[in-house]
Amino acid sequence: MMQPRRLLILFNILFAVALLLIIALIFRKIEVVSPPVPQEGTARIPQVVVDEATGTASIDITVMIYNVAGLPWPIGCGKYSRETDENGIRYPIACNRSDGMRNIGDIMGRLRTIALEPDIVMLQEAFVAASAEIPLRGGYPNWVSGPGPAKPGPKFSDRASVEFIAERSFWKGEKLGKRQPSGLLIASNFPIIEQFNFPFYAWECAGFDCLANKGILLVRIHVPGLPEPLEVVTTHYNAKNSSGVSLERAHAAHRLQVDATEEFLNQYTRKDFPLIWGGDLNMRQSEDRIRYFVDRTGENLNEVSSWCLRNPDACDIKIRSNSDIPWFEYQDLQGWSSGKRVTVKPIRIEEVFDEPADGIMASDHTGFIVIYRLSWPVS
Repeated sequence: MMQPRRLLILFNILFAVALLLIIALIFRKIEVVSPPVPQEGTARIPQVVVDEATGTASIDITVMIYNVAGLPWPIGCGKYSRETDENGIRYPIACNRSDGMRNIGDIMGRLRTIALEPDIVMLQEAFVAASAEIPLRGGYPNWVSGPGPAKPGPKFSDRASVEFIAERSFWKGEKLGKRQPSGLLIASNFPIIEQFNFPFYAWECAGFDCLANKGILLVRIHVPGLPEPLEVVTTHYNAKNSSGVSLERAHAAHRLQVDATEEFLNQYTRKDFPLIWGGDLNMRQSEDRIRYFVDRTGENLNEVSSWCLRNPDACDIKIRSNSDIPWFEYQDLQGWSSGKRVTVKPIRIEEVFDEPADGIMASDHTGFIVIYRLSWPVS
């Protein structure tokens, strides 16, 4: 008869093998492969308006960010939107997230038929392969995806502490490698002429977030009529509680990713080009994260909702938040930086994908749309 100690060892081995099989099934490697750049399709020509009195020309474009919860089965099941019914009960989202991606693409396609589709779309959590159907069903001629799992970044930078690296946990997913892509996707009505993918440092993440190759996606877009390219950049930072580790560790990873973003932007963006940024920054109701983000970015990366609240005569606000600090209540934020010649200003903000269909929300996030006015001197 086998001794109890040997039985315990055998049980632990079988348990570990079973757990690894489950992890391999749930976190199987996923790729979202986009067409190569440059891309030359044009689905809309913006109207150029010239103000003879000021000698400036301008065009208006619409930009949306949207976390689509494109998670693989079964971890996409059981998620709820923050939107609630009349009884205060949160609306669920569909369990089959591949079908959910197709549904979102079809809704965007219907918006296009009435000329209400966003010109540029920045998606987060577009992990499953069906995410590629969103731009196709939405009628976007140009789209690219962010870093995939096959190309992780360097292991760590000199900013990461020895303790942070040493405390990586296998059981929290921090030593299993990259199983999913970044989840980043940009679709455009206008030609995408350049693309830059930047995965975060592979070990500068926390918990189950490490299974995704999170990072930054930057594109340069030729907007018809605009005298120089428009840069568009999106990202998705480390989660808090859902990462499965302590808040202290999750916050440390978030700070490292903010630092990596600053490093990337300084290296790859053109300061003379206008830039629009957006993403799921995972800073909702976190004073520590917001304070660090603001300290690092300063006034260079203007956040839209705070600017619009300070300038209500210049920006039409159509979001349902009753808070006077919406940037504290939302995960998904947008901002901009003007170029040397082209000035960028938001003129309207609103939410979309914020209503259920048959009691089901399209995602656990709502879409956040900004209409920007891009202006430049005619001379």
